[in-house]
Amino acid sequence: MDDELHPRRIDVLAIGLFGLAVGALTLGVAQLGGIPARDHVGTLVIALVFGGIVQILAGITDIRYHEQLGGTALTMYGFFWTTVCTAKLVSASTNFQLDMVLFAPINLVYFFFSAVMVYLTAYRNTTLCALHVVITATFLLTFLARLDQIGEFLPGVFHILVGTMAFYHAVASLTTAFTGHPLLPLGPALLHHRPAPSRR
Repeated sequence: MDDELHPRRIDVLAIGLFGLAVGALTLGVAQLGGIPARDHVGTLVIALVFGGIVQILAGITDIRYHEQLGGTALTMYGFFWTTVCTAKLVSASTNFQLDMVLFAPINLVYFFFSAVMVYLTAYRNTTLCALHVVITATFLLTFLARLDQIGEFLPGVFHILVGTMAFYHAVASLTTAFTGHPLLPLGPALLHHRPAPSRR
């Protein structure tokens, strides 16, 4: 009866991270040559739906739950995937070919955004913080690739790492929310809020 009056809040972060996992793993495999170039449009569609739309919807729901950190991260990363994938789909389906250097500034901005998220997620758990360390490195490598400083191999490897870590966290948080027990460890918070000094 109490559960009906006070329904349990769903773990929205798990949904967003699952979308990130599918998008990042698909893109990483494509960058490493595991998906043929003729399937480029299909790769972008998968990345757009899971990496973009799923994360945005999860982020909006998290914001409605008054989770500012998770809501901000999911929506902002979702808009990144949506924007980049849409631009590449337009380029792939028309004669108007976009230069890859176009995507350098947005990757650089998200590199700094992700670096801030490394610090903020250190207050949550070790796995989420480590995920954002890898995401930060991925944006930096992608930025260098867009400037033709490196190839697609390292960004591809790091996208697979992002997808794997996101999937792990999604499964771990989902099973914990469902069973009430941490079946897969996420690790402790690396930083802790200091209590406000008492006023006398």
